[in-house]
Amino acid sequence: MVAQIRTFGMTKMTVGSCSNFHKDVLACIETATPAALHVESQVGAYQEASGLLASVVNRDRAFVATKSMESADRERDNAAGVVINVTYDFLSSPVEAKRTAAELLYPKLSPYKGIGRHEYTKETAEIDGMLKVFDDEACASAAETMGIDLDVEALRLANEAFKKAFKEKTLEASEYEDISELDSKKLMNDANEIYEEIVRTVNAYAIVQTSDEIEQFIKEVNGLVATYSDIAGSETSTDAPEPTPGTPETPDETPDDDSDRPTVDDGDDGEENLPPVQ
Repeated sequence: MVAQIRTFGMTKMTVGSCSNFHKDVLACIETATPAALHVESQVGAYQEASGLLASVVNRDRAFVATKSMESADRERDNAAGVVINVTYDFLSSPVEAKRTAAELLYPKLSPYKGIGRHEYTKETAEIDGMLKVFDDEACASAAETMGIDLDVEALRLANEAFKKAFKEKTLEASEYEDISELDSKKLMNDANEIYEEIVRTVNAYAIVQTSDEIEQFIKEVNGLVATYSDIAGSETSTDAPEPTPGTPETPDETPDDDSDRPTVDDGDDGEENLPPVQ
């Protein structure tokens, strides 16, 4: 009996299992070499389909930059609160220089009270406006008099750190959008179809022009089929995949029908009807 790659219920596999199956088959193809298996024209598309399928197995559900962004946001909220609240407290300071400094600054800072409760982008713009207050020499001097100049600088740094993290998250979101648009089921079907084309080609050459590489490849892939069919809870079959339109033609030496394919006699003699010698 000529060895053939068995079929199984591939559609019953999960996305992760299906992805691993195709990666394992590709490894077998690489070992045997595409040329020895006569699948040079299909292996490129198979690699691409397998790669796309692998990219959706563990899609990111969270952004790496989110943690940095949240940390920077907390720092700027705290710094903004200190600057505004300390300025307000110094309005009643018995030290005239500090009270005078607070009287200069507070009217300019009061519009920014509570900005920590605003959405991210609005708060970023508001902090930019708040920091511009201290671009004025008199206001910068007042902040130094009250001892909040370092807090103002911390606010500036935290806001810049937030902007950087926000930009990184935007880039991550753009990359995630590309992956999220991919349809897992379609990617599985695409990879499965190319795999079945490869199986048809290898099975055909196993009949008319076999080789050690082909026979070893069939043995290895059948081992994968047995393993993955067990994982998927499906059964294997010795029937080759049915031809589909657009698949590579079977080599010219392949019989036109199944009359010369190895079959098992239903009789009691247990002998096989072997194909005629080519």
